[in-house]
Amino acid sequence: MSINLPNSFVVSATTAVFDEPEAVDFRSFAQHGLPVALVEQLQARRFLVTTARVTSQVSGEQSIDFVETLFKVPVRLNGRDFLFPVVTYVDHPYSLIRGYLLGFNKLFAPRTADPGILTAPGLEVDLRSRTDELTVAELLPPEQELPMLLWTDYSVGDARSHGLATLDVDAYERQGVRSLEARTTSQLIGGRNVTVRRLYEIRDTFVIRGTIPLA
Repeated sequence: MSINLPNSFVVSATTAVFDEPEAVDFRSFAQHGLPVALVEQLQARRFLVTTARVTSQVSGEQSIDFVETLFKVPVRLNGRDFLFPVVTYVDHPYSLIRGYLLGFNKLFAPRTADPGILTAPGLEVDLRSRTDELTVAELLPPEQELPMLLWTDYSVGDARSHGLATLDVDAYERQGVRSLEARTTSQLIGGRNVTVRRLYEIRDTFVIRGTIPLA
């Protein structure tokens, strides 16, 4: 399958909020060549982890299903606030390649029996919720509404990209929000034991047209 944008997405995403007394070091997860101004902010007390179940268009008639887990750190650059996806683990090679071209630092993680669980070096994440899920939606954390900051640095044949950008998103529709209770609050992230402070689910649809270079 060739990679052509725009692509439409249907997503059900479970996000955990972490707010630790001491910073977790995400620098070892970042891609090489990341600007120093970003690297210096990758020791963070507060961060989000999202596991998303996604159906994505790849052409007019073809679509793929995949699961990905994103580790996202709030950063500030040139006086603006962003959410930076330090690393993403995904179980579909098409999503890995497309995401890399857009500026995500994606790594392949084989599909597991339960998509709510991810095990990787320095990571043991379980974002499953209890069966008695809460249905009353609370206010979302402010980081949820921040634009995603992306970084590319590649040159392969005619494909070249270097610099910071944000996603060009169109036709966004949030279809539902639920507050959840985590089945387990203890997680291992960056080799550290950390605690889920909040868990929520967002169901949404949108179209990604590409990226917009950061001014």
